[in-house]
Amino acid sequence: MTEISDAVIRDIQAAMSALVRQQRPGLSHEVVQLDMPIGQMKTLFILWTAGKPQTMGQLAHALDVSLGTVTGLIDGLIQRGLARREEDPTDRRQKLASLTPTAETRLLRMEQGRSLLIQRLLRRMQLDDLRALRQGLVALAAAAGASIPARSAGTRSGSDHRSIDKETKPMAKVPHVH
Repeated sequence: MTEISDAVIRDIQAAMSALVRQQRPGLSHEVVQLDMPIGQMKTLFILWTAGKPQTMGQLAHALDVSLGTVTGLIDGLIQRGLARREEDPTDRRQKLASLTPTAETRLLRMEQGRSLLIQRLLRRMQLDDLRALRQGLVALAAAAGASIPARSAGTRSGSDHRSIDKETKPMAKVPHVH
C-alpha cells in the first residue's frame, strides 16, 4: 500500500474509534441490562450470531475454552431462561445449545435499538455522504466475503433525500469475522 492509502486507512480507523467511543454509553447500557457474567454473555452472542443450535464442541472452539467450561456457561444461561440444551437428532451423543424465545426477543430488541440509533445518525448526513458511505461499506463487506444485499429502489443515482429515507431496506446480517 502507498503512504496515502495507509493515511486514509488510519483516518477511517480513527473516525470509527471516535464513533464507537461516542456511542459506548448506550451500548454499555444494553450490556448491563443483560446482567450476567461475561462468559455467558459471549456464549449468548455466539449462539445469536450463529443463528442455529451449536454443539458443545462448536461453542468450546468459538470461545477457546474446554467442554467443561461450556457446560457451566450453558447451565448458567439455562438457569436464566436464555438457552436450552437438547440431544442432536442426528447424533444422540452430541448436545445442542440454542437460544430460548426469551433470549431471542431480548437480543432482537437490543439489535433494533442499535439499528434505530444508526438510522438517526445516518439521517443527519447529506445524501452524497450517505452514498459514499454506502459504497465504502458495500466494498468493505465484499472484502470480508459477506453477501451484499441488493440496492434499495430509493437509493439509485438521482434520487432525492426523501426517497432514500423512505425506501431503504434493512441490510441482512453480515457474518462475524473471527
